Amino acid sequence: MKLNRLIALLPLALALPAPAQSGAAEQQLEAARKELKETTSEYAAMRGALYREINALDDEALQLSKELRELEREETLRIQKERTTKQNTQILQANFDFAGGVLRNYGENLVNRMHVAENQLYEAELTDLAEQALAAKEDPLKEMEVRLKALEIGLERLDAVAAGRRFDGKAMRNGTEAREGTLLVLGPAVFFHDSDGSFEGVATFGESGTGLPTVVGVESIEDGAITKAVSTGDGAIPFDPTLGKALKVEAAKESLGDVVAKGGIVGHAILALGAVAIGLTLFKLWEISKFPVPSRRKINEIIDDLVNDDHESAKRRAAGLQGMAGDLVKTGVDRFYEKRRVLEEALYEKLVAIKPRLERFLPFLGLVAAAAPLMGLLGTVLGIIKTFKAMALDSGNKQAFTVGISEALITTAEGLVVAIPVLVLHGLMKSLAKGKFSEIESIGISLINGTTELERGGRRPAPPEEEGGDDDGELVPNPA
Repeated sequence: MKLNRLIALLPLALALPAPAQSGAAEQQLEAARKELKETTSEYAAMRGALYREINALDDEALQLSKELRELEREETLRIQKERTTKQNTQILQANFDFAGGVLRNYGENLVNRMHVAENQLYEAELTDLAEQALAAKEDPLKEMEVRLKALEIGLERLDAVAAGRRFDGKAMRNGTEAREGTLLVLGPAVFFHDSDGSFEGVATFGESGTGLPTVVGVESIEDGAITKAVSTGDGAIPFDPTLGKALKVEAAKESLGDVVAKGGIVGHAILALGAVAIGLTLFKLWEISKFPVPSRRKINEIIDDLVNDDHESAKRRAAGLQGMAGDLVKTGVDRFYEKRRVLEEALYEKLVAIKPRLERFLPFLGLVAAAAPLMGLLGTVLGIIKTFKAMALDSGNKQAFTVGISEALITTAEGLVVAIPVLVLHGLMKSLAKGKFSEIESIGISLINGTTELERGGRRPAPPEEEGGDDDGELVPNPA
């Protein structure tokens, strides 16, 4: 400021007149010089201080620039580290999610991977763990801990079944009856024997719908071998290389009693008709085979006696014959000498009585053969109606539907099983009756033909009651 003021006063000092004001001007000039000197010194001091301050600021700027570069480098490293950490976190999260998904899938399907017989050991515990995992869904770490417990159970189970695990439990005997006993889980195979030792077998791999394993009795091995192996852990036991398919086939086999029981009332009625038909067939076979028919030799001897006019001898021979055929012969002998039409009518009357006797009950066999398939169809329709009613209550149970249809078809099968043999037997019995009747009919024809021999020889005498003659020329024997 002083320097500026001095510079402003300098022109004024130079403009003053020298002579008049020399002394004052010199004083002013000296004062100005002094002030200029002081100002210059002060300015130099200020400039030095300013330079020092600038240098300090330059040093500080350099230091700050260095710190800035260091901070920028640290920031770059931090960003890279953060990016790497984020990537690693994403990878770890993906691995965690994958491991969690695997464990979740393993825990949820562990029961399905086990044999149905092992549900009695693990199902309750695994269900509880599944509920805990569902409750901890918002806490992945806790959920992972719960899933790991299920994995531990699975690993312990593998160790147990690899060495063979025995435990007491229940099983379905051939899929129909629940029995208490002991089960042996040996790898994928499960063996069972009941508490009283009356049943032993191998469990199938399929569900029975009851939560219990279906055990099929194996008859191809020595009795008691499975019981011994399950009880003591030592012995020979059968393995199914088809993974249960052979056992399913064995389990599907049913005894005849089971099939008959599934037929119901209609099936029982069909079988009862079949039994009655078989009984009648056996009776007819006995009746027709035992139906007495005189031999041709005896008939020829009687006809010879009649042709030779030895009526008494013919009567004696005819008296020894039995049955309805014997009655036919007796009638023929009694009326042999009467008019031919009278003899024919008498013999025809006897034949008409014999034929119904031989064919009695045969219409019933034909009726059974015709009615049995219709009754079977009725049972099938009723069974299908019952099955559809059951399906309406549980539409998702396809196995129950197929089983119901198969049971409904049993009555149709029973109807055909009864109808086919009864139809064949009816035909056979009818043929036997027809053959037997033909034999008897041939006896009547022989008797009628015997009268022809009398007519040819002109030796046809009239019986005493007929000697009065008859005006019916058609019935009068030929006089020749």
